Amino acid sequence: MDRRDFFITMLATPLLTPLILASKKSKNDLELYLIAEEPQKFILTLLEEVQKYSLSDDRKFCFLNPHPQEKALKKTFLERGWAPVEKPVEANLTLCFSHLQDKALPSFTLVKGGKIWDIRTRKLLSLWQEMNRTPDPSSCLTIASFKSRPTDLLVGKYAAIYNHGQRAETLSLGKDLTRSFQTRGGRVTVLVRNGKAWISDSPCRQKICLYSPPVSLAGERIICAPNNFLLTVERHRSVDTVIG
Repeated sequence: MDRRDFFITMLATPLLTPLILASKKSKNDLELYLIAEEPQKFILTLLEEVQKYSLSDDRKFCFLNPHPQEKALKKTFLERGWAPVEKPVEANLTLCFSHLQDKALPSFTLVKGGKIWDIRTRKLLSLWQEMNRTPDPSSCLTIASFKSRPTDLLVGKYAAIYNHGQRAETLSLGKDLTRSFQTRGGRVTVLVRNGKAWISDSPCRQKICLYSPPVSLAGERIICAPNNFLLTVERHRSVDTVIG
């Protein structure tokens, strides 16, 4: 898969648009996208390159949702000196899994500051070539989010809702409320209670978003990939944004 084909594949997934929107809102995260059935074989080599953009030397990681290769990934990270933590806000690296609707050949790219970067240079080019020597299409998309600079743990004031790439509503975390949003797959319900927000109901099949813990700190988010739905916590109320 060449660069153009990879970008087309990524843009065809329901997950990329809201993540780019969130990346534009937060200057603290680098998003590494990896398509591979066994991401544990490649992810640490990729992260060594991505870490050049990070100002933090912490080696703490956590999973945002269940991953089919979670056990193998955790073993790989532990062997390289990484420490698992329970709360995403305590982690320098968070890992998220999404199932692609259509299988694609193995590849990877980086989203930095809301822009897609092709990082297949030098040794990463050879890694990409290795991944494609026996190219088996995969529906396994692993997203590794790396903090690019240390941040204070600030409590958010608003929960921004993105529905199919469009900012649908901004909810105050200071008021208990319930909101339902119509997506192409059905209605997604968001609850706000005691300064925290979470997805309480969704028509998606795997229900990964329902297992995500409530969010309250700036930068935390919950993703429902099948419905192209994103809930992200912000410090300030922002102007609505649309990506076509």
